[in-house]
Amino acid sequence: MGTIFFVLAALQCALLLFLYRVGSRLDREERKQAPQRAHWPRTGLIVPAGGTHPRMREALESLLRQDYPNLYPVIVTATADEPAADIARELQGRYPQLRHVVAGPAKGCGQKNHNSLKGVAAVEDDVELLAFCDSTHIAPHDFIRRLVAPVVDGEDFSTGYHKVVARDAGIVTMAYALCVQLMRYLQGISSFTQLWGGAMCFRLSAFRRYGVRDFWQTNVVDDCSLAERLIRRGARIRLSGDAVLTTEAQAHELDVWRHWMDRQILFLKFCIPYQWVLLGVLACLMFLPFLWAACAVLGALLGKLSFGWLVGALAYAAVLALVLRGWARFQEAVYPVWRWVLAFAASACMFVCVYLRSILAEGVLWQGIWYEVGRNGRVIRMRRQKR
Repeated sequence: MGTIFFVLAALQCALLLFLYRVGSRLDREERKQAPQRAHWPRTGLIVPAGGTHPRMREALESLLRQDYPNLYPVIVTATADEPAADIARELQGRYPQLRHVVAGPAKGCGQKNHNSLKGVAAVEDDVELLAFCDSTHIAPHDFIRRLVAPVVDGEDFSTGYHKVVARDAGIVTMAYALCVQLMRYLQGISSFTQLWGGAMCFRLSAFRRYGVRDFWQTNVVDDCSLAERLIRRGARIRLSGDAVLTTEAQAHELDVWRHWMDRQILFLKFCIPYQWVLLGVLACLMFLPFLWAACAVLGALLGKLSFGWLVGALAYAAVLALVLRGWARFQEAVYPVWRWVLAFAASACMFVCVYLRSILAEGVLWQGIWYEVGRNGRVIRMRRQKR
């Protein structure tokens, strides 16, 4: 048992150290100068918007203030009377190039997919590239240039990602930031790179050639299921490591964090099953060393285990703290390393709990709509919750 503990603890720390090195590379890419090109193609910027996020107006304005010369922005809402639609109309008064499209309710696919397709229909006669962004993350002024640069250089698809900046030392806030950090670093490994719906760019010709429109019309989600389809058909997805949106988290709520993790894991289960299985292995690797370390400390204090177990558990905690101190270097605020260790432990526990819940799940709840999902993310049934 002791050997298993030390092997798993070593593997966990080695993986986190490897991902730290990936993060260091991504951090260097993010800091480099924005790309310059002689010609920037006409690009449609499609932003599906919904919900009541407190920073939506600021996030949308950051996308409308881009220093990209040929941008055709479209905000798409499901209805004309939701809060996001009010924000869109307000912004149209200050940004005359902005279009607002009311998509109507989705039937047979995710509402975000439906909104995105309505946005495509509004601009596809005028543009060469399609960029898709979420409505809740803050974009630097040169973000679109960074996102589309690989496609301008000849790729068919590129993707960016986001980082969460923890604005308080709450364990849930910090744990959420660590989860997104982990996912971003995994994106930095070429074999794990896939589209992220919050920031992706397609060549319009590739959008048509690969049948994205038809695929989205029956699918629950816009990114991971499409990424699997594209990879199977030989397409390459290029990560724009310097195209990074910012999500600020403060007083993050436990239920919000759990529902977010639910979706991340369930989308993989329904869309890329083998990655969902690998995710289960990763969940065990993140959780079991913590479990055994806690048992070792408790057993040693109660006299049930030898003193060596206590020394081993404390050595593991010290090494983990050193690695997480490196991870914390990429956060804007400085918090004590022991809080990052606690946040990481909370993440590991939540990871396992949510993963176990996903095993028997047959659908996913997303923005008030329950989707029953079949193979490859295909929507079987959908039900809107009563408000």
